[in-house]
Amino acid sequence: MTEQEKINKQKYLNKFPEPMEPTLFKDEQQIKASGEKLVKLLKKEGLTYEDAYASLQYAYNQIKYESNFLELN
Repeated sequence: MTEQEKINKQKYLNKFPEPMEPTLFKDEQQIKASGEKLVKLLKKEGLTYEDAYASLQYAYNQIKYESNFLELN
């Protein structure tokens, strides 16, 4: 991996915000259950920690992009 690729990778990973406390949200149990499903899926895929983190960043970006089409109560 080149130095520029490493810098780009770090910039991408740093975009992900600090984790929020699930108890702040309406349905804590659903949030925890969904999070556990995501972790199980990432483990099943055999991703490294950084690859899993990048996948979550990608998902976050997609949710943000599609937020006008999602039900966000």
